[in-house]
Amino acid sequence: MRFFKTAIFVFIIVAVASAQYRGYAHQSGIGIPYFRVSIHQQFQPDLKHSNLLVMNEILNDDLTFIKSPKGGFEAEFELIYAIYNTDDEVVASRTVKKHVHVTYFDQTNNRENPSIYKEEFILLPGKYTVMVKSIDLNSNKVAQRKQDIIVNDFVKKDISISNILFLQKAQFDSTGKMVAFQPSFENSFSVRSGVFYIYFDLYQKDILHPVSLAYKIYNKKKETEIDSSFTFVANRKISSFIININREKLKRNRYTLEITVREGKRTVKKTQTFSFFWSEVPATVDDISTAIKQMSYILNTDTLNRYLKADFPEQKAFFKRFWKDRDPNPATKRNELKDEYFNRVNYANQHFNALGEKGWRSDRGRILIKFGYPDDVERHPFEIDSKPYEIWRYYSLRKVFYFIDITGFGDYRLHPDYIDMEFQ
Repeated sequence: MRFFKTAIFVFIIVAVASAQYRGYAHQSGIGIPYFRVSIHQQFQPDLKHSNLLVMNEILNDDLTFIKSPKGGFEAEFELIYAIYNTDDEVVASRTVKKHVHVTYFDQTNNRENPSIYKEEFILLPGKYTVMVKSIDLNSNKVAQRKQDIIVNDFVKKDISISNILFLQKAQFDSTGKMVAFQPSFENSFSVRSGVFYIYFDLYQKDILHPVSLAYKIYNKKKETEIDSSFTFVANRKISSFIININREKLKRNRYTLEITVREGKRTVKKTQTFSFFWSEVPATVDDISTAIKQMSYILNTDTLNRYLKADFPEQKAFFKRFWKDRDPNPATKRNELKDEYFNRVNYANQHFNALGEKGWRSDRGRILIKFGYPDDVERHPFEIDSKPYEIWRYYSLRKVFYFIDITGFGDYRLHPDYIDMEFQ
């Protein structure tokens, strides 16, 4: 696996950051082999190609298990990968069969420990569509995801930084080399003990020169909470870095990581947002009020208004009671339903903010929060004879939504002809 072949620099950071939410999408738990996908571009040593790392996460609860002749229970499914260029030609494809075996029946419904699968593809620079499909071989049910990507020509610049990969966990051998990892899907983390990691590649046209690498983390108010730097001299054109962040001190909702590399007069910068969710009850007045507002899609108006006006202790008691009463599996530490709901809120705030409006309040945010991640998104951002628009398809729910950007500033609104679809 190429991921572990590049020299890796490990640096320890103590960070201060933020608190939001994460979980699983609506399709999870309804009987289809639902999975999440994350794609990461890495630089190849030949300086012509990039390595595309495609990672999938799937829960036992989303697979069909049958009794195994060897004892216990087993699930069997296929992951089908296809990568298309802009001419809809398949440039890479792969089919991988996977088996999951558990000893006890209650493990077949496990939602605590997802299985993660990784596949790699070597690609030239360009625009591509990545399609991943899972087929449950015991039920013949199918789930599919598509994602548009751009593989950058990293040698066009004298210094280039790859996209940033956030890791929930990582394991290292005695030499400090990373030998295993668990990626973070949607760049979200819980506020618990331990650390998480940030991984990226750095390309340098010229080597054996002093290079300054600075990283800082700032909150949504643009207040810097981490600001550090170091200097190094690399003996190869591609180096990999891992930043280790202590999550115990991360308190706020949303953050931006900014990495800046300087070599002489040359500078390159890369930024990436990430966020946190409350594993328990929000700890401040502002946070609890925000959380209750974000529950407006599942609260009636009277209840919402009552608790928005309530004092802090009453708000906390309501929040705790509301989600405890709806915990689908009280025997587990996590409240899967709460995590699922606020993960969508978190995703909407990361991707659908427009014209000063929070993403969870937008039409796309509302639909995503209510119905989960669409099976397919058809984007038309540069149409000559029409405004930019998107079509979201939910095959398992038999729903289609059409969003149009009337202003041209990314403020996509649900087309009036599709309003009834939301309530069918």
